[in-house]
Amino acid sequence: MFDEDKLLNHLYREEDRILGSHILDKCEQVLKYHKTQATDFLNPYQIEIAIPLIEQIAEINFKKEGGYPGAERKRLVIFPEYLFPDLVEKQIKIYQLNGNFAFQKLSHRDFLGALMGLGLKRKMIGDILVHSDFAQIIVAAEIEDIIELKLDKVHQVPIEVKEIKESEIVKPVQHEKEILTTVASMRLDSVASSGFGDSRSKMSRDIENEKVKLNWKIETDPAAEVEIGDLISVRGRGRVKVEAERGISNKGRIKLTLKRLT
Repeated sequence: MFDEDKLLNHLYREEDRILGSHILDKCEQVLKYHKTQATDFLNPYQIEIAIPLIEQIAEINFKKEGGYPGAERKRLVIFPEYLFPDLVEKQIKIYQLNGNFAFQKLSHRDFLGALMGLGLKRKMIGDILVHSDFAQIIVAAEIEDIIELKLDKVHQVPIEVKEIKESEIVKPVQHEKEILTTVASMRLDSVASSGFGDSRSKMSRDIENEKVKLNWKIETDPAAEVEIGDLISVRGRGRVKVEAERGISNKGRIKLTLKRLT
């Protein structure tokens, strides 16, 4: 059908090749059985790997499903090209979780932990949108029975689970803090330590311990180059966007505008 080795030839990182092989396996299933296939939920970095692979294969088409415009995690739904995209069955489900959260503020981590506590893998879970008195989750359609039958509490708070439509999704307001700083270089450890308020040595350790992502990809090299527009995330601590460069200071340091996103 197609030469997998040739299509994956440009991918050098082992995890990227594993992802590429997974994508091509889905494509092969579509071509062989003429049935729709869906990937796991992918982050933007993974989507950038997957889409060019799919686009090189004739007789198939795809669409992205994340639940709402701007969703970070999405599934790629792959189907025979003779099908109309709007008629292809949805491969995600969306639920609202209601509970008495007035006395116990729950975080993204709490809701994710409740889902994974049911034995669900992260790859089956899309975005989790947390509000003060409810949360909304996007999940793979295959796990709807588990969600509807077994998800009854989050961090000891009883909840009611209700399926909702895409039009009912409420995107939380993202809190931003502007940070004006200077750095000696555009190394990842230097920029990230300024954005998160840590020492450079501590940030270097976090990077080496795989706690830091640069543009959704785990980066283990503290000296990795950061560019304007890049997104840096530290596990459990939010994100920092490198917003703009404002020139060079009198001491020869690079002046940056960062945005801390929480």
